[in-house]
Amino acid sequence: MTSRTRKNKARVLLALGKGIASSLAAELAMLFCHAGCEVKIALLDNGHEWVSESAIRQISGSAPLTATHRPGWFFSQQQFDLAIAVSPASLTQQLLQARLTSDPIIEFILKKSPMLWLLQDPGQIPAEHEDADNQLVFRALPAQPQQLSPFYQKIFAECIAWLAARRRLNRKTFWLNYQVPEPLKVIANNRPTWLARFDRALQGCGLGTSEDGIEADLVISAYDGPQFDADNRLVFVEPTLPERSKHSNGTLFVVFVAPEIDLNTLTADKNLFLVQRCNNALHVADSHGIRVIPDLTGQCCYTRFCSQLITHLSRATHGREQQS
Repeated sequence: MTSRTRKNKARVLLALGKGIASSLAAELAMLFCHAGCEVKIALLDNGHEWVSESAIRQISGSAPLTATHRPGWFFSQQQFDLAIAVSPASLTQQLLQARLTSDPIIEFILKKSPMLWLLQDPGQIPAEHEDADNQLVFRALPAQPQQLSPFYQKIFAECIAWLAARRRLNRKTFWLNYQVPEPLKVIANNRPTWLARFDRALQGCGLGTSEDGIEADLVISAYDGPQFDADNRLVFVEPTLPERSKHSNGTLFVVFVAPEIDLNTLTADKNLFLVQRCNNALHVADSHGIRVIPDLTGQCCYTRFCSQLITHLSRATHGREQQS
């Protein structure tokens, strides 16, 4: 008889704190189980007062990780594909954000998962969370308990999409180059807020960072500020396009263009995207022309642009697999 166990199933770690959101998070765990994921559960901040251990055993098939009990899966060498923390206490959230590992459960979560979703009350979400650690994803819990079920369904769909994209990408990497002219480095911001947000969105999609731009699957030239001309004056010029001969045929290039340059005068193609930053939007030129990607409620333009880059890289990978 053939075993129905899937060796390549996604592993999800669910960490539950105190509150009604944690007590109703069993629905989220069951959604992942029904999707074929392996789910393990940890209890934070006296979470055992809100979630019964018997329910956890029925859903996940094993005992939860608590401050006083280390189940067998705690000692496994396997990594989790993602972790989700529901309603952690303020101090626990601070430890997770600062990556302080004084608590063994927090240390386990940070060590075993490359990405952590924090489902938290809106008042506990830091204002600058968009520019925080790129391995943390904050989502605001709804105010009313009856809204938790559709909220968990939305979180489940988002996480499944992230896992699917991560597997399709098959460890693809990006190289983000923001080269400020040497004379401007003393006064220019070498990592502006928008760049940090873009970097975070790229890693949040499952792309890894490359140590070498030549080997990267996605090469980004992000500096769109002024340059010095022959007379030592600051001017805005057309960007220098990458030398593609140094890269593989499937490499995707993204070049940011200064807002002062007319994007219609430049030529893009299927492997070269030209991007211009505008107020709360991006203008992106590719082989199909110029399109606008605006900010939307709950999703900034950089996150939406990264989704399109992921789609392009996934299609390129699928095309090469069919050819081979």
